Amino acid sequence: MVRNFRTQYDVFEKLCVAGAELIDPLTACREIDRVLAACDRYKRPVYLEIPRDMVHVQPEVTSPYERPVVLSDRGALAEATEEAARRIESAERPVFLLGVEVHRFGLQDEVLELAESTNIPMAATMLGKGVVAETHPLYMGLYEGALGREAVTEYVESSDCVVMLGTFMTDINLGIYTAKLDVANCVYATSEELRIRHHHYHDVRLEDFLAGLVARRLKPCTPPPAGLTDWKKAAYRLDTEAAISISRLIERLDGQLDDETIVIADIGDALFASTELTTRGRTEFLSPAYYTSMGFSIPAALGAQIARPNARVVAIVGDGAFQMTGMELSNIVRHKMPVIVIVLNNGGYGTERLLHPGEYEFNNVPHWHYDQLPVVLGGGKGYEIKTEGEFDLALTAAWSDMTGPSILHVHLDPQDCSQALQRMAAMMSQTVTLKSE
Repeated sequence: MVRNFRTQYDVFEKLCVAGAELIDPLTACREIDRVLAACDRYKRPVYLEIPRDMVHVQPEVTSPYERPVVLSDRGALAEATEEAARRIESAERPVFLLGVEVHRFGLQDEVLELAESTNIPMAATMLGKGVVAETHPLYMGLYEGALGREAVTEYVESSDCVVMLGTFMTDINLGIYTAKLDVANCVYATSEELRIRHHHYHDVRLEDFLAGLVARRLKPCTPPPAGLTDWKKAAYRLDTEAAISISRLIERLDGQLDDETIVIADIGDALFASTELTTRGRTEFLSPAYYTSMGFSIPAALGAQIARPNARVVAIVGDGAFQMTGMELSNIVRHKMPVIVIVLNNGGYGTERLLHPGEYEFNNVPHWHYDQLPVVLGGGKGYEIKTEGEFDLALTAAWSDMTGPSILHVHLDPQDCSQALQRMAAMMSQTVTLKSE
């Protein structure tokens, strides 16, 4: 026990969309139903706590579960749909900004139908990466504030109608708070809120709002300018003897992805660099919502492989993040899951090195022989990688190995980083300088 018996519940209550302590047999069944209904309604985690002395209690009265029917307020839905439609049709350069809830609620087809019928270009937030195929002719890339591609950032921030669908306003989605979105130009719709400019609508479900816009048959807009959505990446050419860098690693991995791949990126340059990956079809891309979620990827890989046993799960994690939660790899070995873990070893916290330049000990982490962990844990296979050729061979071998996990231990220069991280560091350094002055 920490402090008192309710402390643990208080912690999880802040993280979950609903929770309950099952301490009363008369209300336990009703509370379970309420919490699970919230999980189904919002597609977010919930928390149930059963005190040890209640585990074997049999409620005297139970009632059959009746799934609650959540309906939109018809008047609010009609008015919100009409106002949003007028805003979109009158805009000169509208844009869709897609978030993770489009994926969670299975609304990809509706979004594509709406975009294709109107010629409106689509961007995604970092948390929503992969919500639609990034090869779609109307998809222009990630909107990441100052972190992202300049053309995408300029187009979204200068748009006179940004339709944000299923997008959570977290530090990661806002490019570490570098996004510049004017609420007066935004239609903001999630499972919890619907706001059109400064007008708030209540009791309108995201699914119904999107369906209403599709049914409205909006008039087509002027197609996006050439070069915005039809940009191409240079073909990858292997330089066998060259020292591996994070950008070249991502380029090689990009060509390996298919529709059955789930990419999980941890916080730091594992995430920033991974934004350059191209999701095809509906390839999954999972990342944390908050920068303080370091250590997310290895436990997430375990969960993803359990949920989708036939998928190819790839976790990309920095050495600092791995040392926080990496021993969850033991359960991956135990269940012989063919998870591919790419450990980016630059000897420390690369993001902090750029934000706090200098020889600071707190930026460094102990050196582990990550490729030897399969020996320690009794399963899987490890690869030590220093060159592009070694990474190519290891990734190829790991991809074909379904007998257990593969650990790709990639040695990186301590000063190596992605372009996205370079942009963020430049922006954050200016902010720190201004505050210090």
